[in-house]
Amino acid sequence: MPRAELYVGELLMKLMARETGEISKVDYNPQKKAFNSLPFPDETFLERRSPESQGVSSAFFHDLIKELSDDRECLIHKIMFLRHGFVVAECAFEPYELDMWHVTYSMCKSITGMAVGILVGEGRLSVDDRVSDIFSARVGPFSRFKRNVTVKNLLNMTSGVEFNEAGAVSGNDWRKGFLESSFKFEPGTRFEYNSMNSYMLSAIVTEITGQSLSDFCRERIFDPMGIKRFFWESCPQSITKGGWGLFMRAEDMAKMGQLYLQEGKWNGQQLIPENWVRESVALQTETEDSHNGHYGYQLWINNDREGSFAYNGMLGQNVFVYPDIDMVVVTNAGNKDIFQSSSMARRIRSRMKNDICVSDGPLPENFAELSRLKSLCKNLAGEGSRIADIRSGGWSSRKDAMTTGSSKRLRVTCGRMGRSADRNASDNRGSSDYLMMNRWMKILDGAEYMLKTHGVGLFPVMMQIVHNNFTDGIKSISFRQGSDGGFYIDIREGEAIFRLRCGFDGKRYVSSINMHGENYRLSVRSAFTRDEYNRIVLRNDITFLEEACLRTLNIYIDERGCAKERPEAGKAMSRPGTIMLRFTESPGSDMLVGAIKNITPDGSGFESVVLSKLFRGGMKEAITEAVKNTIQPTVYADINNPDLDTGKDNEPEADAKDSSLLFNSTEISGMALDNPDEDTEEDGDRHLAEDVTASTFEVAPEYDVESEYEFTSGIAGN
Repeated sequence: MPRAELYVGELLMKLMARETGEISKVDYNPQKKAFNSLPFPDETFLERRSPESQGVSSAFFHDLIKELSDDRECLIHKIMFLRHGFVVAECAFEPYELDMWHVTYSMCKSITGMAVGILVGEGRLSVDDRVSDIFSARVGPFSRFKRNVTVKNLLNMTSGVEFNEAGAVSGNDWRKGFLESSFKFEPGTRFEYNSMNSYMLSAIVTEITGQSLSDFCRERIFDPMGIKRFFWESCPQSITKGGWGLFMRAEDMAKMGQLYLQEGKWNGQQLIPENWVRESVALQTETEDSHNGHYGYQLWINNDREGSFAYNGMLGQNVFVYPDIDMVVVTNAGNKDIFQSSSMARRIRSRMKNDICVSDGPLPENFAELSRLKSLCKNLAGEGSRIADIRSGGWSSRKDAMTTGSSKRLRVTCGRMGRSADRNASDNRGSSDYLMMNRWMKILDGAEYMLKTHGVGLFPVMMQIVHNNFTDGIKSISFRQGSDGGFYIDIREGEAIFRLRCGFDGKRYVSSINMHGENYRLSVRSAFTRDEYNRIVLRNDITFLEEACLRTLNIYIDERGCAKERPEAGKAMSRPGTIMLRFTESPGSDMLVGAIKNITPDGSGFESVVLSKLFRGGMKEAITEAVKNTIQPTVYADINNPDLDTGKDNEPEADAKDSSLLFNSTEISGMALDNPDEDTEEDGDRHLAEDVTASTFEVAPEYDVESEYEFTSGIAGN
C-alpha cells in the first residue's frame, strides 16, 4: 500500500476517534486572511452592458438562471456571463455575494499552466525538459523515479506518478514524496488526473524563478489585469499548491477566461504567449471519460461548441470558454460537480450548445425582458433590508459592519402534516410560530450546555482536511439574548468562542470567525419549529460564504425534561437538563467514503498488515459507516447552570481575562417582508424551515435530517 494512502487511513481513524488539534502529519501554519471587501485603488472591473447590446437576448439569461435556481441539485452560488469582454448577466444566489472571493479548487490549475507558458515563451523552460533534471539535486542516482517524466507529462496529466492528492496529508515535503514515488504506468502512455502534477509545476516555477507561483502570477498576470483580491495557499515548504487552494472573485475568474479568448493579450500587452494559448487549448491527450474525453494543458477540451474549453474545479467552480461566439460563463457552487458532470454543468453546457442565439451586431433593446432578468437576479440575491455583519471568533477583535439580507417570504412547515404559514414581519407577532420562538428564546437565555462528546467542530470535516485546520472540539454551547435584541449561540471550541447570531424570519446574519488564525465568513439562518415527534428544534443553516461547504446544526429540545413552573413566583418554565445536537454538512460523507474505497490493503509493513486484516475481515463497511457518523454526528449536552435565572440582566460581560473572547454587536432595525402573496417558485427562494425529522432522545428510530441545502458528493482530486 502506498504510504500516502496509509496516512489518509490514519487521518480518517483519528477523525473517527474524535481526536482534536494538530492530528495531521502536515505542520499547520495559519495562512488565510480575512477578505477585504473594499476595492484596491488600482483594481479594475469589467464593464457592464445589456445583453441585447452585445447580440444576445435577456430572455435567454433569465430562463437559464431560473432553471438553475429551480433545480435543487444545482446548489449554485454565483454565475456570470461575458460577451465580447463585457458582463452581460450576473447573479449571486443568497447568501453569497458576487464581489467576495470563493474557493476555486482545481480551476486554478489552468492559471498554473499559464505561468508555465510564460517561462516556456521566455526560453527558460521547455515542455520536453525532464523533471529529474530540473530537480537533479533532489533525485539521487539510485532513485526509482523514472527519468523520462517531462514537464509535458505534468501538464497533460500523463506522468503516471503514484504520489497523488493523498500526499497532501502525508507529510511536509511534497516534492520529496513525488520524486521518490513509484509509478502506475509508463509516463505518457495514458491519462490519470493527479493534482500533484500541478503542484510540481508550481515547484518548477519556484525552482526557476526563485518566486512562489502566487507571487509570480501576481507580478506577471494578476497585476496587469487589475486583479488584486486573491489568496493562494501554500504547502509547509512555502510552495504554492498550484493544483488547488486559490480563492478568487467570480469577475476575476471571468477575466482569466477572457484572457485566453484574447489569445493571452490584455489591454494591448501580451501576458501569455499566443502560441502557448493555442497549444494549451489543443487536444493533448484522451481521457477516456464519458463526460470529458479530451484534455489540453491543465484545462479540459469540451465538445459543446467548436473550440470550447473549460477551467474546472470540483463542486461547481468553472470557467467555460466559447471562442466561436466570444463568450465566457463562470460558476461557483457547492454541488456534486466532478469534471463538469453535475446537473448544473450539464444544463449550462446544453443551453450554450443548443439554445443560445447570438448576433454579430447589437439587437434592439428589450427593456421588458431586461427588467425581468434584473428582477429575478435581485430576488435570488435576497437584496433588501440591511442587517448586521457580526465579525466574531476567538482570536482577534471584532467590528460590526452591514450586509444585505433576505426580504423574501418565509415558509415554515411543522411536522409530517405539512402545516405551513406564510407571514410577513408586520403581522407575524400573533402567530404561534412567533410565540414559540419568543418563548424558547427567553427559556434558553443564559443557559450553557456542556457536550458529553468532544471532537465535533463547527468547521465541516471537508474544510478541516482541505485546509489542514482541525477542530479543537466543541466544549460547550450557550444561548443568550443580546442588548441589541438578537439571539446568539456562543460555541466554545478549544479556547475560542464563536459567537453566532441567529437569523429568524428570513433574516441572515454574517459572522467572521477566526479558526486558529485563519479568517472565515459565515452566514446563519435559523428557525424554531417542531419535528414529527413534536419536539422543539432550533434549526441553524450555516453557510461558509467563501467555500463550497454548508453546515446544519439542529438543536433538539425535549420538553419532558422541563418543569412547567419554577417554585419561585413569576419565574418562567425551567430549562431542559439535556439537549441533543445533530450536525450535517455538505458535501456529505461520500467524499471521505470515496477516499476509503481508494485505499487498497495490498503492500508491506505493519500498517498494511493491520489494514489488510481489517478490510478483508469485512471491517471496511464498518469503517465506512463510522465515517458517515463522523460527518453527521449526534451528540448530547447537559446543562451547566440549571439554577441561573433567565432574562437580559444575565447577559455575560467581558472581563479582563476574556475580553478577546466576548464581543459586541450593533442594534438593527426590523425588516419588512416583501409581497407575501408572491409565488415562491418564481422568486427561486431557498426556504429554510422545511420538514425537520430526527430521532427522539433514546426511543425513536433514526431519521436523516433533510435540508434543501443538503447533498452528497463523490471525490476526485481537488
